[in-house]
Amino acid sequence: MSSTVTPGQPTPIGRSLADAPVRPTDATPAHGIPAVPPAPAPLMAEPPRPAESVAPEEVVEAPRRRAPRRARLYVYRLDAWSVMKVAFMLAVALGVVIVSAVAALWWLLDYSGVIATLARNVDEVIGSGTTTFDLEAVLAFDRVMGITVVVAALEVALVSILAGLFAVLYNLTVGITGGIEATFTDAV
Repeated sequence: MSSTVTPGQPTPIGRSLADAPVRPTDATPAHGIPAVPPAPAPLMAEPPRPAESVAPEEVVEAPRRRAPRRARLYVYRLDAWSVMKVAFMLAVALGVVIVSAVAALWWLLDYSGVIATLARNVDEVIGSGTTTFDLEAVLAFDRVMGITVVVAALEVALVSILAGLFAVLYNLTVGITGGIEATFTDAV
């Protein structure tokens, strides 16, 4: 979708091209698009200078390099509630990863027959003629996943509480340590 705007018509942002004079340095003309004609020159006391013989496509200005700006900031206070919320979200993500990884590992071990072989070997070593030890019942999927969900829930609670506690401790010690220094720069 292309549109052409001539001087005097409003642009898409509502300004008219007649509001400001168009200079040759405002935009670089692309191939196939005619260059914007210069605005009529106001009456001047001295005669205008002739234009250079270089085409607009050939004029290339070297980019100017400037030193990157730097800002040194110090973190003097952490909001414990915000730290706990962020830690909770990260802990929930880690809990999902833990549950998914245990489920995938259990499926892989069951599919390859490792659990059944391990159950036979343990039964031969531990079991006697009258009693047997059923390792497959101990390592059943629902039992393993139940324990995994409990461990993940404990992980979420502990990580959230400890993160909030560490934020409070940081706020208490910032008077002694001076806080964390962070240097920001716009260098690429």
